[in-house]
Amino acid sequence: MTADQRKHPRRPGNDQAAVVYISNESAPIMCTVVDISEGGAGLTFVNTAIIPNIFKLEIKGENKLRTCRVAWKVEPDRMGVAFIGGADK
Repeated sequence: MTADQRKHPRRPGNDQAAVVYISNESAPIMCTVVDISEGGAGLTFVNTAIIPNIFKLEIKGENKLRTCRVAWKVEPDRMGVAFIGGADK
């Protein structure tokens, strides 16, 4: 997706560490925030294949969980997500 198609401008994520939670039964998955906006983020993973279309994201230093929907994937390690609704505390 090009910058012109985005609803919100993205800013660098400064390679912040983040954790993805898929379910209460599975171990969290580490990722890195490449860029972020009010409406979504670009993330890098070791492998995107195991990431479901909807998941929870916690960015280090923030005291909230965001529900995310996958907007795009570039195998094997990049994806863009849209934030769904408000953040959970």
